[in-house]
Amino acid sequence: MSPSTPSRPPAARQARLIALVIGGLFLLLILGFIAMVFTVRDEARLNAVGRIAAAPGAERGGLVFHGTANIWEVRGRMTLDEQRQVRFSFDLIGPTAQPAPPALEVALSLDMPDRDRAPIPLPHTLTGLGGYAASALLPEPGRWRLRLHLPEITGLFEFEVDR
Repeated sequence: MSPSTPSRPPAARQARLIALVIGGLFLLLILGFIAMVFTVRDEARLNAVGRIAAAPGAERGGLVFHGTANIWEVRGRMTLDEQRQVRFSFDLIGPTAQPAPPALEVALSLDMPDRDRAPIPLPHTLTGLGGYAASALLPEPGRWRLRLHLPEITGLFEFEVDR
């Protein structure tokens, strides 16, 4: 007689299979979190959330925009006059509803995403705690993009300028 090998009961095999599946899913979850570190983007889109009606000084109307760039909530307005003078005003609000400190490094520029043109630096002024304003004369109509450079991230707001 040959010695027979004991076979495992079906319940033990099922338990081992379940443990293997749960362990595999846990490993995939950990790998996903690790991969997020390498795929975090350094740009955030700021979206138009409403229109501004045409008025004196804003003959072409404008847009209200809103979004989140890293820890900062951005709430802004963009208006455009007859000569393509664009004006931006926006507030930066922190995670506990505090305004951005005056020492926060903020830089603005304008570019055309579908053209190979160098970005136009956009000087800005501090209008109050967390409030900023800037304006520029746009040299041509087309699709424009405001780039709001903050530490570790850039907020992007795109808008169209008609002829």
